[in-house]
Amino acid sequence: MHFEAIQRSSAPDKVAEQLLARIKSGELAPGTRLPPQRELARQFGVGRSSVREALNALSVMGFLEVFQGKGTFVAREIPGSDPPAAALRAAFRAESLLDLLELRETLECRAAELAAERIESSQLAGLRRCLQALEHAGDDYPSFLAADFDFHRRLCEASGNRAFAEILNPLLARVAEQHERLKTGLLSRGYREHSIRTLKQLTACLEREDGRGAREWMRDHLYAIRSELKDVL
Repeated sequence: MHFEAIQRSSAPDKVAEQLLARIKSGELAPGTRLPPQRELARQFGVGRSSVREALNALSVMGFLEVFQGKGTFVAREIPGSDPPAAALRAAFRAESLLDLLELRETLECRAAELAAERIESSQLAGLRRCLQALEHAGDDYPSFLAADFDFHRRLCEASGNRAFAEILNPLLARVAEQHERLKTGLLSRGYREHSIRTLKQLTACLEREDGRGAREWMRDHLYAIRSELKDVL
């Protein structure tokens, strides 16, 4: 197995693109164990941090699975569609969490509005399970973040516009990488409680097919994230 060296200026997204191409072509088959990060960094000609960032992104998007003490493997069930290349590049090049939030606001407020018209009962049930996971996470920040991401992914899928979900996944992957880089949970308990309340209100709007209300609650939810991050970054 050999990979091409790439330019450092676009290292993480180019690493992710090369790996994704090998996965989609079948050269990296489901269940295949990837070389260690040190070896991947040598082959790509980049630092290990760039490799780690790319692996994290593809893991969040469902193309890779990471097992503690065992390594990184190609997922046994590969997502059915590729993330758009432009979206992947935009996500990696965003300068900060605040930049990413601006992208998410444009995308997710519209997705929430459409979901109120198109969501199916099984999708509503999935959102309710996410809300339960958020409540059960308590002060377990990684679990809270995972449940929050799951809610947002499911909501975009419920919009009925597949492109929304495909674009959101690399954005969330980048958000996850930013949080890992900072090595700390940024959001306070007060924010987390507010977040759950707003997502409950948003879900209630979806249940009664209130698109305008869903859009406004999503805007409120993301604005609260922005306000919290401005206080701590």
